[in-house]
Amino acid sequence: RMMQGFGVHTYRMVNAEGQSVFVKFHWTPLAGTRSLVWEEAVKISGADPDFHRRDLWEAIEAGAFPEYELALQIFTEEQAAGFGFDVLDSTKIIPEELVPLTPVGKMVLNRNPDNFFAETEQVAFCVAHVVPGIDFSNDPLLHGRIHSYLDTQITRLGGVNFHEIPINSPVAPVHN
Repeated sequence: RMMQGFGVHTYRMVNAEGQSVFVKFHWTPLAGTRSLVWEEAVKISGADPDFHRRDLWEAIEAGAFPEYELALQIFTEEQAAGFGFDVLDSTKIIPEELVPLTPVGKMVLNRNPDNFFAETEQVAFCVAHVVPGIDFSNDPLLHGRIHSYLDTQITRLGGVNFHEIPINSPVAPVHN
């Protein structure tokens, strides 16, 4: 609950006129970022491998809901060309001094799953599923994952209709 999250992939955001910019997504815990040194992590994982999972669960149960700020790094292709590194290389992090984070929203984990299997084990994260206004860049690892994640979900969840499992279906109905 105190770990940052950010996407390794560079996506595009596209406006109604078809103009696009690059974007990277970042989640920052509002409780602050904390971690363990190696020796502590080894001791905890040996003595209690579910320590972090239980800590998150118990915090939510106690009403100490973890909150995360969603921020974007937005930049043009022209800016990217001047960075001196490839923004489409998933091993590179764009320094915030070059492209500051722009806060756009917040996520609050305000409940634990009622049915762990149905709400956790059946969830299908797929980098190919994007909303209007977000598109793909030429990130080669992203393109590989667009195909492989779909195959993984089909195999893992038993067929091509995994998007109809309640946890994966849209809140607003769609017709396809």
